[in-house]
Amino acid sequence: VRRVWAMLGPAAHRTWRPDISSWLAQWFPKAPAKSVVALKTPIKVDLVAGKTYRWCACGRSKKQPFCDGSHFFQHTGLSPLKFKAQKTGTVALCTCKATQRPPYCDGTHRSEQVQKAEVGSPL
Repeated sequence: VRRVWAMLGPAAHRTWRPDISSWLAQWFPKAPAKSVVALKTPIKVDLVAGKTYRWCACGRSKKQPFCDGSHFFQHTGLSPLKFKAQKTGTVALCTCKATQRPPYCDGTHRSEQVQKAEVGSPL
């Protein structure tokens, strides 16, 4: 390596920069991927008041409706929705990822668009 730098001369040391833009783009895409339909029905879960949860927003988690980090390892550019339960009880959390009230189900999964979509595909 030193021979190469010696042949290039002292100016090369000051001007050469490794191209990390492609590496950064892989891990931090400019435009996030679309969420995918994880399931076509909500999942009922028991929440504890005051506890913080991370709802999967990308649809790729194997621990639906909660995040397992798949968004990071699959380079989606998406992040989970962190929320604190207001009260203890059972709630329906969205898994179609099309709700207008994330993380809670609003019935959007019943729409024709969601029902016709393939599980694992974006809407």
